[in-house]
Amino acid sequence: MLRVALTGGIGSGKSTAAAIFRELGCFVSQSDEIARAMMQPGEAVYRSIVQEFGPAAVQADGSLDRAALARLAFAEGRVEELNSIVHPAVIAWQAEWMRHVGGQHPAAVAMVESALVFETKHGEMRHGTAANEEPPWRTRFDRIVLVTAPEQVRVQRYVDRYLAGAGASSTVGRVAAEADARARMRSQMPDEEKAALSDAVIANTGTLQDLHLRVTQIWQELRAEAADRVRE
Repeated sequence: MLRVALTGGIGSGKSTAAAIFRELGCFVSQSDEIARAMMQPGEAVYRSIVQEFGPAAVQADGSLDRAALARLAFAEGRVEELNSIVHPAVIAWQAEWMRHVGGQHPAAVAMVESALVFETKHGEMRHGTAANEEPPWRTRFDRIVLVTAPEQVRVQRYVDRYLAGAGASSTVGRVAAEADARARMRSQMPDEEKAALSDAVIANTGTLQDLHLRVTQIWQELRAEAADRVRE
């Protein structure tokens, strides 16, 4: 089995790329979906978030107020507090998922879609001297695929998605959404640094057909490598 990370900043189009990979036959786990499930009332992650962030992060029906939680995390500089709760649980779940996929399908490509592959401090780290310790993502994945897009395009995509979800189009809502997008982007590693650490880069600057062609090309390479590993 080949373990692959699909990453990219907000608005880059990585979720669209993930959907194409899945259509082509890739096993895909989307970190946001796993995190949302773990943040439901009754789950251990939910209880830890409420304990850490208090009633300001909870709606009247008992569910988490994701917008308020985002403000607490990004506007008030508490994003690592949130990540320290959510990331270890999601990473552990995905590690077990990949083991299961590999056991059932030895030649599979198991892909994790996550915005924070390089940024997270959580996961198993290979230890050595201080100079040669390797970050968790080197232990978790065999290959990294990065999706990129120009900053203003990413901001506009985020704003459009935010306003569509909120059912609003006011100037105030647009300004708030753009501020939220830029705050999130500041918490992430620049694309130039990510590209230098990645095995493949998808520049999502064209049409959906262009994206599909590039994803298909990378998929063929990943599938071939996964098959080669079985034969070795």
